[in-house]
Amino acid sequence: MRVPPILFLVLLILAAIYLYVTQNIVGLVIVTGFLDGIHPCGFTVLLFFIAFLLSLKKSRGHILALGGLYILGVFIAYFSIGLGIMNAVSIFEPHFMAKAGAALLIVVGAISAKDGLMGTSTLKIPKFSQPYIAAFLEKGTLAAALIAGVLVGLCAFPCVGGLYVAIITMLSAKGITASTLGLLALYNLMFVVPLILALGVSSSEKVLGKLEEAEKKNRRYFKLIMGLMMLGFGLYVLLWSGM
Repeated sequence: MRVPPILFLVLLILAAIYLYVTQNIVGLVIVTGFLDGIHPCGFTVLLFFIAFLLSLKKSRGHILALGGLYILGVFIAYFSIGLGIMNAVSIFEPHFMAKAGAALLIVVGAISAKDGLMGTSTLKIPKFSQPYIAAFLEKGTLAAALIAGVLVGLCAFPCVGGLYVAIITMLSAKGITASTLGLLALYNLMFVVPLILALGVSSSEKVLGKLEEAEKKNRRYFKLIMGLMMLGFGLYVLLWSGM
């Protein structure tokens, strides 16, 4: 039985809420990391990259190698950002950072919900970075694919980082330990899992076309539902932290 993408998204959000309420941190990191990874910001760029490689008639092995390095670049950039934020927030009082993270989540959630309702794209990869990303993607070399992935990871953060920051502030409350660093790495692994899955199944033009169609069809609903989820999550944390 085929599960509609929006229903799948709703089920993931309900799972994240349950895991948060029950304080299942490992489960929460896994689900929220995956949710963050299916955001249109990074996903759309990967589909464009695969389409470009197919247009050059590259072999499946070459497409997988270049796509894999692109995804590795995204992982490196996003993990590095998370590590930097974790180090920065660790110097502040955890209760204060929980409130700050929740406030940011509410702002990002409100903007995402607005974009979903109005069909706009306020949160997106900055325009100034797009020519540089496209230039590296079009080179089609191993080094260029890795650099393009790093650029996408860095530039996508303003677009998808609200949920990430909220999770980091939660992890930072326990201090920077091998356990919290492992959870940060796990979050980022789950963040790139949707990209890995897309790369694995979209090395044919037919499948790629279906993925692009599904992404465009569900983009507004995704933004709206994710925005409402982030709003609710942020408000819950603010109330839970006594604000």
